[in-house]
Amino acid sequence: MIRELYEKAGILHGHYCPGLAIGVRAGFEANRILEIESRGHHLYCIAEGRACHLDGVQMAFGATMGNGNLELKDMGKSAFNFYDRHSGKSVRLILRVLPDDMSRDEMKIFILEAPFDEVFIRSETSLAAPPDVYKPVGSGKCSVCGESCKEPYLRFLNGALVCLACEEKFR
Repeated sequence: MIRELYEKAGILHGHYCPGLAIGVRAGFEANRILEIESRGHHLYCIAEGRACHLDGVQMAFGATMGNGNLELKDMGKSAFNFYDRHSGKSVRLILRVLPDDMSRDEMKIFILEAPFDEVFIRSETSLAAPPDVYKPVGSGKCSVCGESCKEPYLRFLNGALVCLACEEKFR
């Protein structure tokens, strides 16, 4: 199962690398630990670093930037806070320092197949996930650039509705 997820993630990501394997393994293990039975809006992940692993998490866990359930709080760490907001369960997975005497291909295999405790440290989540509340928002048209923008990102400036990008130009 994990190999199939890795293959699919590589198609999304554009290549196969150890970083992608980290994300696939983290998402796979989160599903196992949290006993996830189905994907949906109730799954949430806060990743603590920006790297290839984000695409692996999206593929294996199902929380994506597009569905609003993958959040990046870039602290430069290969650590992931996974949540099942229906059950209330959560887990934080931190990548261990990996052996440095392997080729890239050997490292990918190690990450995907080594015992869990050789790849990750399991701990309590360190960041709070937002509640599972979808709030549809309207949008409006920026009076400067003419582009449509969601209401929370529009501002009144000199009596006109402007987007954040245009607001920056006039400050």
